[in-house]
Amino acid sequence: MPEIKFLSNLADITGEKSLIIEYDGEVSGLIDSLDTKLKGKDFKTTITDEAGQVKDFVKILINGNDIRGTGGLSSPVKDDDEIVMFQTLAGG
Repeated sequence: MPEIKFLSNLADITGEKSLIIEYDGEVSGLIDSLDTKLKGKDFKTTITDEAGQVKDFVKILINGNDIRGTGGLSSPVKDDDEIVMFQTLAGG
């Protein structure tokens, strides 16, 4: 089962630092599954925009690779994957 790690404020939003869930499919479906599991936490609206795309300041890594370079929301999630989700911080 894939392990999902939440860093920075995503850990605060989800109330979890990591989850192991039964899932086999694409990142888009994983986001939907997590949103259902984390009901009431505004998970999906926090990481995706109105068009359903991952927000610019959100990073999703599968085994250390940014999904933006591996197929985006269509990137496959396999049973032994480690997924890390976080929001980048900027400012001055």
